[in-house]
Amino acid sequence: MKQIILILLSVFLFSCTKTIKKNKYSVLHKKVQNIKDSISVGDMVIHNTFKHQILAHSENKFDSVYFLNKVYTPNKYAFDNCLAVIFGNKNGKMFKPNGIYKWNRNLLKKHDSLISLKLSVIDSVNINQLFTRHLTAVQQITNQKGKGKWMVYFGPKGFELFGGCNNNSMVLDMFGKSWNTKDIDVLFSHEMEHLIYEPIIKKDENYSTGLGITMDEGLAQFYTYKYLNLTLEEALFGEDTALLIKREKEIFTKLEPYFFKNGEEGCPIFRHCERRNSCEAIINDLPEHLVGSICYFLGFRIIQKYEENNGKDSWKDIYKIPVSEFYSKSGYKEFINSIQ
Repeated sequence: MKQIILILLSVFLFSCTKTIKKNKYSVLHKKVQNIKDSISVGDMVIHNTFKHQILAHSENKFDSVYFLNKVYTPNKYAFDNCLAVIFGNKNGKMFKPNGIYKWNRNLLKKHDSLISLKLSVIDSVNINQLFTRHLTAVQQITNQKGKGKWMVYFGPKGFELFGGCNNNSMVLDMFGKSWNTKDIDVLFSHEMEHLIYEPIIKKDENYSTGLGITMDEGLAQFYTYKYLNLTLEEALFGEDTALLIKREKEIFTKLEPYFFKNGEEGCPIFRHCERRNSCEAIINDLPEHLVGSICYFLGFRIIQKYEENNGKDSWKDIYKIPVSEFYSKSGYKEFINSIQ
């Protein structure tokens, strides 16, 4: 009798061990199973690709067919025409089908702890509601109908990207440092506004000039400031905001000559907009993290001054008039010249 009991107990324990092993990723599966495959408001859509990157894995199998249909195919344009291009010939190969399969086969095996940490955001934020809210708000507040596609995913380590190449290839890598409960609202607000403004600014003759880029980045910051009801410091650079305001006249005076230049001629302002590194910075003695972001501050301040001079919510005129006209009517240059 004892022998039978021991045998049954061994079978039971073995069975439990097999079950636990078989469902190694069940906790991760459970976290994402109720997340929608994609969320759309009008012609703006967010593909929750990370969900299917996880569900493609079981204990002993990577389902390549499922992965093809749920991860690669819906985001083919972003992989082929953006990620595979911007990371260069060598690294771009990892964003082609064979390369994508290679790092995704071991994604959970190598990074299951980090993925669990990143998915902990879902414990305090309803992702379905969050994404829907952002997609709705950016169109209602700006009075513009947006169009574009996002891919929210886990990319290969060391190649985190927040942004994209155009409206059809916007990417948010959840491995990035900004994917946390504190920063996620600010991140999405900023990038969503880019989706709204990009088709408009592309038609402007100053789209690729220093002014166009400055206003594009400044507007994304300003929209975030309005939408999330942030303080000036929260919308810009925290305690470093005061430093930029203190040096505001110097910043404008040095960058303004490049407002209507592009290419190499405009390199100094592009250097301070995180667009080029082929020339030296002309605003010096600043914390390193501010050097490439000065035009975000400058564009924000021009829009802020425009609203001060033209009435509440007049900042939305930027969606209707040429960027050069908006700049002229802001009175910002006159404001700077009045500073002693």
